[in-house]
Amino acid sequence: MSLSSVSSNRKLRAGVIGFGLSGRVFHAPFLSASPNYELSTIVERHTDEAQKIYPTVKIYRSTSELMNDPEIDLIVITTPNASHFPLAKEALERGKHVIMEKPFTVSTDEALELIQLVQKQQGKYVLYPYQNRRYDSGFRTIRQIIDQKLLGEEIVEMEIHFDRYRPQLKTSGSIWREQSGPGSGILYDLGSHLIDQALCLFGHPKTITADVRKQRLNAQSDDYFDIRLEYGEQRRLRVILKASMFVREMGPRYQIHGTKGSFLKYGDDVQENELKSGRIPDINDRDWGKEPEHDWGLLHTEISDGQIIKEKYPTLNGDYGSFYEDLYQTIVHSQPLKIRVEDGYNIIRLIELAQQSSQEKRTIVCDKLL
Repeated sequence: MSLSSVSSNRKLRAGVIGFGLSGRVFHAPFLSASPNYELSTIVERHTDEAQKIYPTVKIYRSTSELMNDPEIDLIVITTPNASHFPLAKEALERGKHVIMEKPFTVSTDEALELIQLVQKQQGKYVLYPYQNRRYDSGFRTIRQIIDQKLLGEEIVEMEIHFDRYRPQLKTSGSIWREQSGPGSGILYDLGSHLIDQALCLFGHPKTITADVRKQRLNAQSDDYFDIRLEYGEQRRLRVILKASMFVREMGPRYQIHGTKGSFLKYGDDVQENELKSGRIPDINDRDWGKEPEHDWGLLHTEISDGQIIKEKYPTLNGDYGSFYEDLYQTIVHSQPLKIRVEDGYNIIRLIELAQQSSQEKRTIVCDKLL
C-alpha cells in the first residue's frame, strides 16, 4: 500500500508478529488504544494468550498468513533478533509498512540491504526502527534541559546506565537473548537503546572505546559493556554508556555535566511497569507516564547573573504512544520521519565497532556512519 493510497481519515490496520514481552507490553496496547490504528491481527504460533486479552483480534499461526493478508497496512516485528532482517525484507516486498523492534538487524550488511530496498521503493513504504526510549520521561526531560542550555552552552560529559541485578541466567522466556549466536547479548539488547540516545542527543562520535565482556558464571553471550564515545578535538564532550547484570544498588540512570552545571536522574520510566500491570494507555489521561515528584532529577547549575540553584527539576511525562502517532503522521500525512532507517543502521554500526574495540583492546575510528 503506497503512502498516497492511505485515506487521511481511516485507521491503519496493523498486524503484530510475536506476543512475548515486546508485542504484549510495548506494541499491542498502544495499537489497540489509538484512534488512528486498528489492532487487526497477531501472529502467535503456539499459545492463545493474545486471544484472551484481545478476543476480537484475528490470530494467525504463521507469518506467511499475515504477509499474505491484503487488509494489513502495517506489520510490527517483535521476534528474536536474527529473524528481523528476513521478515522486514519480506514485508516490504509484500507492500507493507514495517516497524522493526530493536536491534534493527544483527549486521550492517543486513541493514544496508534494507535501506537500499526502501530507497528502491522510493519511499512508498516506511521502515521504522522502534526506539521507544526516546519517549522515556527521563530522556525527554534531558533533551529539554539541553535545548534550554540550563547546564551551559556546552555539555562536556554524559553518562547513561541501563543496569539490572540479574546474577542468574534465564531459564524461561526469551532465553535466546542470553545464548550464543548472531544478535544475542546485552550490547545488542540494552546497548541499542543507549547508543540511540547518544546519537539522538549529540550526533556522530569520532571514536569509540569499548569493554564488552561476560561476567556471569556460564554466560554464553555478553552481559556487560562500558562504551566511551569521543567527539573530536573541537568538542570537549565524552559520552559513557554502561550496562551490567550485577548492579544491586542502582546509581543515577543519567549523569550530565555542562560548563555551568549538572543534572542527575535516578530511576526508570514508569510506563513499562504500568503496562505490565495491565494499565491501558489513554491519550486523554494526563497522568499517563507521570513520574512521582520524589523521583524527579536534581538540577545544580548557574542560571543567570551568577545565581546558583540546586533543586528538583520536574520530569516530563513519558509517552510511548507518541511513537505510533509520529509514524501515523508520516504514513498518512507525509510528515518527515522522526526516526530514520539510517538511525537503525548507525546503531548496528557502533555495536560492531564496540565489539571490535573490545576484542582488539584499542580505540576505533567511527567510520561509515550514515
